[in-house]
Amino acid sequence: MNDNLYYNHIQTLMEIILVRHGETNWNKDKRCQGISDTNLNENGLKQAKKLKKYFDSKKIDAIFVSDLKRAKQTADIINSNNRYNLYYSQKLREMDQGDFEGIYFKVLNQKYLSELKKWREDPDTFRIPNAETLGEVKERVIAFMNNLVRKYSDLSNIVIVSHNLALSSFLCFISNKSLKYFTDFTLKSGSISIIDYSNNVFSIRIKNYTEHLR
Repeated sequence: MNDNLYYNHIQTLMEIILVRHGETNWNKDKRCQGISDTNLNENGLKQAKKLKKYFDSKKIDAIFVSDLKRAKQTADIINSNNRYNLYYSQKLREMDQGDFEGIYFKVLNQKYLSELKKWREDPDTFRIPNAETLGEVKERVIAFMNNLVRKYSDLSNIVIVSHNLALSSFLCFISNKSLKYFTDFTLKSGSISIIDYSNNVFSIRIKNYTEHLR
């Protein structure tokens, strides 16, 4: 276990630990998930238990959680001994993927290749039918994070349990990269990423850490 993941910079005001929820069958089967309210599968439950073990020895002030079941189930297992206060928010939901939800990736690549190409070239503004744009997702997560550091400035160590596109869009933003590069910040199920917040700036310390899942 790399204890250096949890060192505190002298200047750091807040440490924010981003957790992607555990695996679902739709993740395993490579289906577009979005806001479809799926449950953790057996592997996802195991990942959540390993996350709990990882956090058991850490100082955590509160956990903020997407209100979708797969995130709530992950957080509930992390907090199965009721050590932490949990707060739920729709702003931490995954991107609403509209008409693509439930469709297998291989089918999307066969039938909707043109739309996927446009989305990958301009995820900030291109809208899948009846979906959010990734830019809209990024803006709501930014708003959540800015409110978090203001409202809970007395807290030092916070965990956020959310989703791949929601978190990766934010990581892209604080890295000053265009959303075209969001895939550079793809997060694995059950992974941990750590952000330092200091002097009104968010910075990435660790991205997509998975050693705790072994």
